Formats: sequence, structure tokens, C-alpha cells
Amino acid sequence: MSSVATGAVSSERQPTADSMSTVRDLLVESHPATAVTQNFDSPTPSDGLNAAWTHIVAAVTGRSSNEASTVITVDLAEGESAQDFSTRLQMLLLFMNRDAGSVSATVSPSFKTDTYPAMLSLVRGFANSGAGEDWRPDVPRSMRVGNARHLFVSVDMPVADRSPSPNSLVEIVSADRIDSRWYDQRVAPRIPTTGMTTVMFGVPSRTDADYATSIFKRERARNLAGRPGGVHFSRESSWPASVAV
Repeated sequence: MSSVATGAVSSERQPTADSMSTVRDLLVESHPATAVTQNFDSPTPSDGLNAAWTHIVAAVTGRSSNEASTVITVDLAEGESAQDFSTRLQMLLLFMNRDAGSVSATVSPSFKTDTYPAMLSLVRGFANSGAGEDWRPDVPRSMRVGNARHLFVSVDMPVADRSPSPNSLVEIVSADRIDSRWYDQRVAPRIPTTGMTTVMFGVPSRTDADYATSIFKRERARNLAGRPGGVHFSRESSWPASVAV
């Protein structure tokens, strides 16, 4: 995802926690995965997030490269995490596309706060599903299962230009904390105009200054206004898709 950033990954900015060894060298080593002993015990998604998850999976698996793209926005409550939701989606796409191949990506604001925990969660998910030997590292911060790859990108710690471009799914985690100008400059140019599913998770806010200029606020508003291919999930509407045109 080269336009997401201009610099190569630097090991100087890696977290120093002991658990870093479970995601070896930011997923750039070529040897098989080390077994992960921690339990994958994140809470299961709420009924609302399950509804969104089902819709996202259907959007990704049911579209062809010639069809218009889909943009899905999902409201989260303050303090709510979609990490378990996201991990299960990543695993599904990697196994589903392991023969044909595809590239999906997760974009988040912070490497230490968002990207590293997400990578660790995916490793744990593979280990606890019995598939701990089925994946391997690819380019920096990318996991591969067969021919399918999933890439992790953060605003504050970009990946090298040799990273692949997504062609199936881009999920934007904490999109309420990602500035729309950064997104337009670094992410949007790498997203195809057809056949792509983009999902954004965020916490709506009337007072947060970062939210005012965020990509989540802009894309959420466009979906609620009835944008073609736009879908929004919100507790205010008891979670069913608010707009699906």
C-alpha cells in the first residue's frame, strides 16, 4: 500500500513488550509461526456488530471487480472495540482466498495502540483455531495464507513502498481519529473505484475536534445522505442497515 506512506518500517519504533516476540519482527521473517500460548478470549461481537459483519462478508464475497465499490460505516460506542470482529473477518478472507489470492488491508491511527494489538490478535486467532502453521509473514506487517495477504497500516508508522495494494477489502479502524486529508492523500489513491469494499469503524461525536475533520464523519454523512453503494449501521436504528442504495 505504497501511497499510504513514503517511509520504510523502522524497528526503532516497535513496542518493547515481551509479547512482541509472538509477531516476529513485524511479520517480515520467513520461517513458520511460533506457537502462541495466550487465549483468544475477546468478547464476541454484539448482535449489532454481527449484523454488520454479515453484511460486510456478503459485500466482499458477492461482488465482482466490475461492480461499483461499497462503503460501509459502523457506529461504535465510546470504549467499544471491534478487534474480535475484525480478526474474524481477516481470518475468513485469508482462508477463503488462499488459492485464488487477494489483498486486504487494515488502516488505523496508531501502530502501538492499534496496529500491533491487531496483528497479535490475528496470530492468536490462527493459533487457537488450529491453523497456527498455515500462515507466514510476507512484506512488512503483512500476513499471508497461501496466495492471500492481509496488510496492516498505521498513520504514525507507515509501511514501505514495496507493500501491495488492496483489491478486496480495506477496513479503517478508529476512523473517527483519522484525518480526512491524510486519508485522501495516502489511502484513497490505492483503492480501486470498482469492486472494492471499504468499511469504517468509528465513534460519532459532536464535540471532539479530531472527529470534526475525520474521514469517519465525512463518509458516515455521505452514507446517511443516500450515497449509491453506501451502507451505515447504527444503534439509533437498532443496527439494521440505515442506507443501502
